[in-house]
Amino acid sequence: MANIVFAVRLAIRALPTRTLFGSDAPYGDPVLSRATVERVTVPDEVRERVLGGNLAELLGLG
Repeated sequence: MANIVFAVRLAIRALPTRTLFGSDAPYGDPVLSRATVERVTVPDEVRERVLGGNLAELLGLG
């Protein structure tokens, strides 16, 4: 689990505008995936971008 948390933290720090939230549902737990993103970020614009803002921008929704 520690390696997964480290990888998420590294990806968000390296590419905050290109990182998208996702999970392997139905095989993984989307709540746990979201909690991982929330654990490695502070409540700010980067977290909001990763949890949906980047995808909305990519799809032209925001």
